[in-house]
Amino acid sequence: MFDHEVSQVTALLTRVTEMHARYRRGEVHVHVPAGLCDSERRFDELIADVLPASHAALTGASRSLFYSLPVAFDPAESVGPYLAAVDRDASGEPYRFLDMGALIATAAFGENDPAVVGAMLGSLPFLISRYAHSEYQTTLSLCLKAELNRIAPAGTPRHFVVNTGAEAVENAIKSVLLNRVKTSGEPDGGFIVSFEGAFHGRTLGSLAVTQRKKARLGFPTFDWPHISFPFEEDSAPKGTVRREERSLKQLWDLLVSGRLPRAEKPLDSFKREMDALDDFLARPDLDLNAFVDAQRGQLAPEVVRRSRRVAAVLVEPIQGEGGVRLVSARFMRKLRLLTKIYDVPLIFDEVQTGWGMTGRLWAHEAFELPCPPDVVTWAKKAQNGVLFVSEELATFFQEEKKFNTTWEGDSAGMVRLLALLNKLDLEQVRRTGERARQGLLALARDYREILKNVRGRGVMLAFDVQRADWRDALRDRAFRRGLVLLPAGERVLRFYPRYDTEPSAIDEALAILRLAVEDLVGGRVASEPTTALKIRVGTLAIPIDTLEIVDVTQSAFDTQKLLVLAVEQERYGATVKYPADALLNGRRPLLQFPLETLEETASNARAIGVGLRDRVSSRFVGYALGSPLEDHDEEGVQADPHFGEGNTFYLQAMATSPTVQNDVELENVMLESLRARAIEAGFDFLSALIEERLLDTGPSWFKDAAVLNRIENYLQSGTSFAYLQVALKPSNAGDADVGSQPG
Repeated sequence: MFDHEVSQVTALLTRVTEMHARYRRGEVHVHVPAGLCDSERRFDELIADVLPASHAALTGASRSLFYSLPVAFDPAESVGPYLAAVDRDASGEPYRFLDMGALIATAAFGENDPAVVGAMLGSLPFLISRYAHSEYQTTLSLCLKAELNRIAPAGTPRHFVVNTGAEAVENAIKSVLLNRVKTSGEPDGGFIVSFEGAFHGRTLGSLAVTQRKKARLGFPTFDWPHISFPFEEDSAPKGTVRREERSLKQLWDLLVSGRLPRAEKPLDSFKREMDALDDFLARPDLDLNAFVDAQRGQLAPEVVRRSRRVAAVLVEPIQGEGGVRLVSARFMRKLRLLTKIYDVPLIFDEVQTGWGMTGRLWAHEAFELPCPPDVVTWAKKAQNGVLFVSEELATFFQEEKKFNTTWEGDSAGMVRLLALLNKLDLEQVRRTGERARQGLLALARDYREILKNVRGRGVMLAFDVQRADWRDALRDRAFRRGLVLLPAGERVLRFYPRYDTEPSAIDEALAILRLAVEDLVGGRVASEPTTALKIRVGTLAIPIDTLEIVDVTQSAFDTQKLLVLAVEQERYGATVKYPADALLNGRRPLLQFPLETLEETASNARAIGVGLRDRVSSRFVGYALGSPLEDHDEEGVQADPHFGEGNTFYLQAMATSPTVQNDVELENVMLESLRARAIEAGFDFLSALIEERLLDTGPSWFKDAAVLNRIENYLQSGTSFAYLQVALKPSNAGDADVGSQPG
């Protein structure tokens, strides 16, 4: 009856065995159509031509709502990190891409791992029918639950199996809200504190703790607060400490006030409590419970009552979607102590980081916390969703149907995880990650004007591209050459090898990434900065009184954008003599902002912009545009000392026409106009990544700016840029340079 199927399985096993042996010998490589590197053609046209089988499959599914890579992959021909397409070359060999996204961090090991293939064949009865495990447990689902006992994080021995990461987070939220309802009399359960840049899922509850504006935009959800995420920056330890203090103060304010109006938040009390935390952490011999009891005893009853409105603090050990942002163990230890003192549950979202990705079984183990968290969520490599909870919170799961999901996980995912549990080798993870990390560091050294800030733990690695618009261009070029990378944040690319990736595959991925960078810059980075962008042709001085200052506003940008874009293209386009390697193969210069970037900035409700319009020709001869600091992710923004305070205007773009001789005068007019408008809008500071020369040529108040970072030969322009910040209201008002203003 099953002769044909048996022969298919036999053929698959033979193919898997052969592919796996070839991969381990380093004989499997990226193989993509030569035409895929055609940079002049649109992707949809290109895919139809060079990957016709993929195009046909995608076209057939075109009424479905999805957004994915433009390839139909063929798991039967995939091995290790090499993903096969359904398309074949003339000899019948499948095209293959090298995946450094680990299937969105879900794959710990390679494709068609023999252990998984064997487990699937041996578990066929469990895969034929999908059991609704909430009522119908199987020996497989019970075996998974027993194995979870073995790997459960310390302090959270109880577990609840669901289907996805968002579902795990959703149930974590429910558990801590119900805890508050049952134990503190808060009828609505209070609120959960999360962090800026966090991503916890796309269900309505998880969106309430997700602080990624693109994910939340347009969806009403709980009005819960978030605090700044004090990412660690090894090159600026003082800045890291400052961010940590700000974040802890923001949390402390929420704890002592419960978000209630007129609640006192005395600074001296905060400092006293922080000093106590420091003293305790400096003395590992002290008893934790005695310390916590002593600190709680000093809290006023009304403070305790208000703090009960905080249902939990939710944090990722490393922010994945937020840009692979790390925090120090010092901060996490203080966070755990503070939440313990105020009896607020601490939730670690390890959906992405859990089970070995960082070189630890659980990423939060690296912090060596004084006491464990209360809840840990896990998914991705779990192949389902899992919620680990403390014994105290587990009591709420015993109420029938308060926490329930029909499937309680998928059987195929259970088989995959159980097949791999004993294969995890944390030392192997660390070796694999270190090889990849060293390769990325070498690339960043060679292309320091394009790539920087290589970071991560284990195989959870990432790097920054100097400007957000070039991140996607680099990812595009890498994909066309056969390398799959995942984006994160605004200008981050992730590099996620699988735990057992062969060194040859890592080296090939790095080589392709190098070629993709060279595609962008047109050649290797010059060792010496080239001539600055100062040549102008056919210039003339424009009297200030012939110009009109026009507000570039959110509502008017549709009618103004072509005038703005014309200045941008003139200033950074064909009339400027760039070094050859500063262009994208003769196309858009690296410094030039695309219209989409400017449109996104102008769409912010607090955006401020000005244009200088020639009264005679009606064209713009200059423009400047920006919005709140937190709206951006340019180089230096997240390290800005006022990031997260909402009081800093970020000047993203300023340009004058290259046909103008008195460009400095025009720049100063625009800076003065922006300053007046920013003050009126309630901003206290102005920050910008801008040509360093403006420190000499700008208005007198602008010359007082603090330089936070310098970048030589920024984006290979031959020009030095500086990230600077200046107070909009100088302490000596008489120092302000009013300047001549056109009407």
